Amino acid sequence: MRKFSSFLFENFDPAAQAENPQNPRRFLNGTCDCVFSRIAQVPAGTCHVSVFHADTIQTLVQGGILRLEGDAVLFDTPVFLKEDASILRETMQARAGKLVALLLPVMSRIRECLTPLDNGFPAEVNLYHILCGMVFDGLFFDCLSNRNVVATSRPHPSGLDYLSVIYERCPELDSLSDGLLCSYNRFTDGRCSLQSFGDSNGNRLDFYRFSRLLESGTLPHQWEHLRPDFETYSRSDLLSQVRELIITGRCEAKALSLLTEFGYVSCGHPCVPVFTGSAFSAAEQIEKIVQTQCGDAFAEALSPIPELTAAKHGVNPKEIANELYHILFGSVNEKLIAEGLAASPPHIPGEGRYLKCIQLDI
Repeated sequence: MRKFSSFLFENFDPAAQAENPQNPRRFLNGTCDCVFSRIAQVPAGTCHVSVFHADTIQTLVQGGILRLEGDAVLFDTPVFLKEDASILRETMQARAGKLVALLLPVMSRIRECLTPLDNGFPAEVNLYHILCGMVFDGLFFDCLSNRNVVATSRPHPSGLDYLSVIYERCPELDSLSDGLLCSYNRFTDGRCSLQSFGDSNGNRLDFYRFSRLLESGTLPHQWEHLRPDFETYSRSDLLSQVRELIITGRCEAKALSLLTEFGYVSCGHPCVPVFTGSAFSAAEQIEKIVQTQCGDAFAEALSPIPELTAAKHGVNPKEIANELYHILFGSVNEKLIAEGLAASPPHIPGEGRYLKCIQLDI
């Protein structure tokens, strides 16, 4: 039997919906492996609904994971199998190489946009967060969404809005699903964010991942000592303490200790980049340069790949393009880092590669 991992892009508050039985995190788990394996082992459209338990299929159909066409069961969300790995990697690497070639001539202009920043970190670190993260996984992605190139929303009968992606667990796909620098973790109230950006190859010690592990009851034993102080604060209260620290240089001792333990503060001061208005302005300027220089090329690079399993199952091309975009810009980021243009995040065993920062709307 094949094993699978699922990823979600949620347009709802995960904490508020944690106990909702129709929250996909409640049913997208190892119990689906048998179902997905049966569908994956035969050509698209030839797996019959009669081989499955009705309740299981109904839940996955209502959740937008599977689709029924007559008595045939098909995937209805982007899915990537071992068989897809070589064509996916070769195609996206080639497309990423062309995009980087377009970006290189304007990198000096992009660096100039960082001139107003005075946060004590080198341009390569700031570019990692602003270009690789804020722009590619934010502003430019929004641009592609506005151009109707990628889907960012899918309301479900449950009332929840989310996109899902399924990867078969195998070495051939791990470097694409977990290994690329294309993943944000944000612990935010909309005005202040404790965040990290990197790959998905582990559980990062950041506030977003910690809260999710706590919610799912899978907090690693080595982090249990952080639970009491973490549970002292609500999200808004903790982020209020972060704002207080940055604006006044002071905050409550327990909050300071927690921020220190999580690696955002050292010796009473932030030890990661703090991005405020000047950084947001720089990101907007950089996004305009990227859009002008290679916006059309990015859109073209997200064109369908007919050989992929998801395409054969008739999955919405714009939902497939959403995941292809993450693979694409993650591949672009890797190439920019290999060129020395952006900082290379360190690998932390068990956590993956990532760098942290704080964003503050002041």
